[in-house]
Amino acid sequence: MTTRAVIYPRVSSLIQQDRHTIASQLHDLPAFVERQGWKLVSPPETYVDDGRTAKAGKLGQRAGFGRLFRDMEHKPCPFDVVVVVDLDRVTRSEDLRERGEILGAFQQAQVKLAVSSTGQVLDLNSSIGDLQAVLGTFFAAEENRKRRERTVRGKLQAIRDNRKPSGPTPFGLIYSRDGRVWGLDADLAPVVQEIYARVIKGESCEAIAMDLQARGILRARQSRAGKRKLGRWDRERVWQIARNSIYRGEWLADRARNLVVKVPSIVDDETWWAADAALSRYGKRGLRRTRHTYLIQKIGVCAICGAPIGCTSVRSGARDQRTLRYYVCSHRRRPGEGGRCTLPMLPVAEIDRRVWMAVVQMLSKPRYVEAAIRRQQEANADQVAWTKDLVSAEAKLTQHHVRCEKMAEHFRKGLMADEVYENHLVAAQREREMLARQVDAAKTGADLAVSRKIEMETLFASVAELRQRLEGADLATRAEIVRTLVPGRGEHVVRVGPKEIELHVVLAAESRDPARLPTLASG
Repeated sequence: MTTRAVIYPRVSSLIQQDRHTIASQLHDLPAFVERQGWKLVSPPETYVDDGRTAKAGKLGQRAGFGRLFRDMEHKPCPFDVVVVVDLDRVTRSEDLRERGEILGAFQQAQVKLAVSSTGQVLDLNSSIGDLQAVLGTFFAAEENRKRRERTVRGKLQAIRDNRKPSGPTPFGLIYSRDGRVWGLDADLAPVVQEIYARVIKGESCEAIAMDLQARGILRARQSRAGKRKLGRWDRERVWQIARNSIYRGEWLADRARNLVVKVPSIVDDETWWAADAALSRYGKRGLRRTRHTYLIQKIGVCAICGAPIGCTSVRSGARDQRTLRYYVCSHRRRPGEGGRCTLPMLPVAEIDRRVWMAVVQMLSKPRYVEAAIRRQQEANADQVAWTKDLVSAEAKLTQHHVRCEKMAEHFRKGLMADEVYENHLVAAQREREMLARQVDAAKTGADLAVSRKIEMETLFASVAELRQRLEGADLATRAEIVRTLVPGRGEHVVRVGPKEIELHVVLAAESRDPARLPTLASG
C-alpha cells in the first residue's frame, strides 16, 4: 500500500519571508516525498504558514497548521505522514503542555512525522519514535530559549554601553555602527522641531499629519527585515513624536528595566515640556478619537462564526479623504481557530438604518404593549388579593385581643382556675404570634404589589411614549433604545450576516428590569 504524504512548510519571521525560504521548502519537501516513493495527496500549498512563529501561545495564529490538525481528526485520516524540514517547524514551544498537545495529536491520528533534513521517519506510536520526537522538540525549545536569552543579553549590554540595540533607529536620529556614534538626521530632525513648534502653538496632531503627508515628507521606518520602508503620517504618529522623551536626549530603550540610552537632543527641555503641556491641555489635540454612536456596538455578533462585531474606520482614497466607518467581525481582523471569517466589512450607516427599521417595526406590533398591560393587570390583581388578606388578618388579630380581655376578666372574677388560665395564656400567645406574622406578610405583599403596579404603570407609559417618539429620535436616543431592548451578548443579540440582520429583542418587562427602559427627553 502506497504511503500517503503531505508537506508542512513554515517560516517564522518576515526576514525568512524575504529570503524566500518558503519557496525553497515548497521545492525540497515534494522532492523528498518523491525520493521516498510516497504519494503526495494534497497540493504543496495546502498547509503553509508563511511568517508564523512556533513559539508558545502562538498556535492559534498558524492557519496552515490548524487546517492540518483538523484534517488529522477525520476518520479515517486522509494521509499517513507529514513531511517537515526540521522538527522545530512543528513546534519549538517551551510550554510542555503545548508540545504534548501537538505530538499527542499526531500519535492519536497514527500519523508519522518525516524530517527531510535528517531523513528520519518518526512513528509516535512506537517507543523509539515517541522518544525521538519528544527529544527533538525539547532541544528545539531549548535552543529557542538560549537564542532569546542571548538576544536579551546583547540588547542590555548595548544599552549599558550607550549603543543602539537591535531594531529601527528612532525617527530624526542616525547611528553609525562602525564608530558607535549617535547623530542628528539633517533632513528629519528639522521635521521633529517643526512638529514641536506647531503643537505648542495649539495646532492639532491630525492637521500636522495631513500637512506633512501633503508635502511629501518621508516618514521612513525600518522593517523587521532591515529594509527601509515609507510609512504614512497620521495623528497617532505625530502625537508619539511630540510625547517621546527621546527628543530631549533620553531614549527609554527598555521600559521594563527602565534602561535609558543617552542620545543627541533635538529639542530642549523647555520646548519638550511646553509641547507636553499643550497636548495635555487640549486633550491630545486630535489624537483623541471622536466619539461616534454605533447602534449595535457591543451587542452585535457575526452570523457566520458568532464572534463579536467591532467597528473600524477607513480613509477613502478620494481627494476629500473622508473617513468611512464599517462594522467588521473580530475574527476577520484576528482570525480564530477556524481561520479568517468571510463576513465582509459592512457600512455602519446602512446596518444602523436596517437595525432601526427592525426596531421600529417590532415596537409597532401590539404584543409588546399587550405584555405590559398583562403585567399591569397581574399587578392590580395581586394588590387586591394582598389587601384582602391584610384586612382579614388585622380583623382576626383584633378579635383575638377581645377574647384575651374577656378571658382575663373571667380570671379576675374567679370564674377560671389558675391552671386553666395559664394554658389559655400559652395558647393565646401562640395564636397572637401567628396572626402577627400573617399581618406582616400581608403588609409586605401589599407593599410589593403597589411597587410592582407603579413599575408596570411607569413601564407602560414609557413604552407608549417611546412608540410616539420613534420617528423623531436622534442617533443617541436610538442607541439607548436599541441597548435597552437588546441587553447584551447573551440570548438576545443582533446577528449580522452578509445579506440579513437577525434582531433578537427583549422588552424590559420581559427581562424583569423595568428600570432599563430609557426615559426620553422632551422635544
